Amino acid sequence: MKFKLKEYHRSISDEELLDDVKRVATIIGKKTLTRAEYSHHGKYGSNTFLRRFKSWNTVLELCGLDVNVFQRAGAQGGHNYSTLTDEQLIEDLKKVANVLGSSTFSSGDYQKYGEFSRGTFFRRFGTWNNALEKAGLIPQKQVSGRRISDEAILQEIERVWIKLGRQPTATDIKSGISVYSLNTYVRHFESWRNALRTFVKYINGKEDSSQEEPLFDEKLASNRINYPELPSKHKTAREPNLRLRFMVMQRDNFKCCKCGASPAKDPSVELHIDHIKPWSKGGETVMGNLQTLCSKCNLGKSDIL
Repeated sequence: MKFKLKEYHRSISDEELLDDVKRVATIIGKKTLTRAEYSHHGKYGSNTFLRRFKSWNTVLELCGLDVNVFQRAGAQGGHNYSTLTDEQLIEDLKKVANVLGSSTFSSGDYQKYGEFSRGTFFRRFGTWNNALEKAGLIPQKQVSGRRISDEAILQEIERVWIKLGRQPTATDIKSGISVYSLNTYVRHFESWRNALRTFVKYINGKEDSSQEEPLFDEKLASNRINYPELPSKHKTAREPNLRLRFMVMQRDNFKCCKCGASPAKDPSVELHIDHIKPWSKGGETVMGNLQTLCSKCNLGKSDIL
């Protein structure tokens, strides 16, 4: 099973792009959308819209959606920008901190809950941490890309991909969903696209012994009784590696096989890889004996066949 990146959307018409924005607005029942909201629910990357229509406000207007006046504050020369006070911006930071229940948060988190454009804060205070300090909040910790291994970055791509339930975009990374900045990925792999290519190449790379063993029958998941006893000596490691773990979750559409829970719909959901025939009862770590379960279903299953 080869894994592929999504193609760029150069051939998508303006009408198709705008129709998808309208679709998302209908789904979440709002008269206006932020870029972050569209990125979470839409088919295309929000940067595609900016390249095509120059601004997100233009997209909203063409879709017949309301433009939040505070979104216009992102334009430094605009009336709303010039009339906003530092106190208004700082008070909104405090409000978002209360909503999140946290004394620190990224600009991506703010974009989801705040009233103003995060670009306004950067232009007004210079950096996001300066804005947080002005509001009496704790600055975000800076992670040095030089100390991060390529393997750690690939693991983070896997985590974000699973959380979103789809291929992450550069816009997703900019929104703050990743523990690393977009610049970190660029420093390591020259571009975000190359980072994704490296990840996919790794996932499609030479499989190790945990995948080379013969697979269990496809009916294994539905027939969990009367298994023949296997020798006590396992042929595979108990824990699947990153490659195998991702392939199992991708096969299961990043959802729990029992209850259908997905991190893309509920951020509190944590997905685990489960042995259908328990490891303690001779089950091996191979694709045919692995399934995706949420933490609740996995804990409830235990070692029961």
